[in-house]
Amino acid sequence: MARHPLMPLGSRNLLGSDPFASFQQGMNRLFEDVFRGTGMTPTEGHEGMIMPHLNVSETENEVRITAELPGVAEKDVDVTLDDDVLTIRGEKRMEKKEDKENFHFVERSFGQFQRSIRIPRSVNAAQVHAHVADGILTITLPKNPAQERSRHIKVSSGASTSH
Repeated sequence: MARHPLMPLGSRNLLGSDPFASFQQGMNRLFEDVFRGTGMTPTEGHEGMIMPHLNVSETENEVRITAELPGVAEKDVDVTLDDDVLTIRGEKRMEKKEDKENFHFVERSFGQFQRSIRIPRSVNAAQVHAHVADGILTITLPKNPAQERSRHIKVSSGASTSH
């Protein structure tokens, strides 16, 4: 087969001899690679399930979690704290219009999602609050200084003393 200038090196033209179809396939792969790390993406092994991307940060007084939830309505988000496990669950719904639309393809993710993470510090559950703005869910968990989960233990050498 003669190599066409629009065909990528080393690729087989599975779509026949149409160089534009090959070009479109390459562009689709490029966009999939570029947009894979944005917003919510389907998870491997869980077809239809989408996962919001999270940031977890900590200051002296609080633990803060932000989650990307583009296109998710506030009423469709549920946040729970069970001991030291925070769970964010909800659903991103597809917009419905009155007129019939025939989609050629759909790349946006829709469906149910859930993320659970273990909180690294003891927090005051009564003062946890969450709000969503511009597609970002922010959960603020004030630390509970009275209940430290870990402490530094001094290690000494020599014979142990037992009473």
